[in-house]
Amino acid sequence: IDIKTILIPKNWRKYVNTGKREEGYLGYGYAKFAFMGRVVSDSFAVLQSKNLNGNTEYLNKYDLRCELKLLAWGKFFLDSFIRRVQQYGAKNIPEMKWNADGAFLGTLVDKLPDLPAEQRSNQSLIWNVFLAVPLLEPGATEPKFSGNGDTGENSDYLGIWIDAFAHHTVVDSMGEYVFVDIQGKFDGSSGFWDKGRSGILQFLKEHKCNKICRKLGLNTEVVVVPAPLNDIAVPQMEVLPTIKPRNLHRQWEL
Repeated sequence: IDIKTILIPKNWRKYVNTGKREEGYLGYGYAKFAFMGRVVSDSFAVLQSKNLNGNTEYLNKYDLRCELKLLAWGKFFLDSFIRRVQQYGAKNIPEMKWNADGAFLGTLVDKLPDLPAEQRSNQSLIWNVFLAVPLLEPGATEPKFSGNGDTGENSDYLGIWIDAFAHHTVVDSMGEYVFVDIQGKFDGSSGFWDKGRSGILQFLKEHKCNKICRKLGLNTEVVVVPAPLNDIAVPQMEVLPTIKPRNLHRQWEL
């Protein structure tokens, strides 16, 4: 176990409703807060689930572990995408990188006091588990190329590469994964926004190959999305009779 000290700002929560990025507060999404953290001289964005109705310590940990896995899978598929680009001789690929190196899931050594929800508003941390990812430089923007339910059909230089990358993930994983919104994968186990097999089928139905897809041969790939295990027909097995070998008192089944 690697024990580190991470510094968390005390008063970031008072800026949640103001929209101001002050005193360490960075922002929030539908289900998570983001605020600054520091380990020695390294700055991080610290993520925790909101204290929504029904949320628990377990669900926070589960969701953050899924987020960390997504970062690792994103890096894996981007590496294989770059290899495909090199193999097909495509040129002018933009610089793309997943913010995965240095990210970690942390657990408090000294647990938070078990307080009622209404008394947790002044705590720097909401839960005992947090996800820390390297903090992007101030002023960095986050353009949106697709949405959770939106396949994406971009026409700008970077956007068409992002669309091709999304297509590559479903091809490279043989129909088990697809990255959309550049935040999640669709296999039913990757967290809050995961739409499972139906999300992959929706992507394959709606995606329109662009010139990058065609250059990389993605338009010629046939993807068969695996059926859920409970939809796979189990062959009927013939039941053989139990026989009793001579001189043995134990029954053996063939």
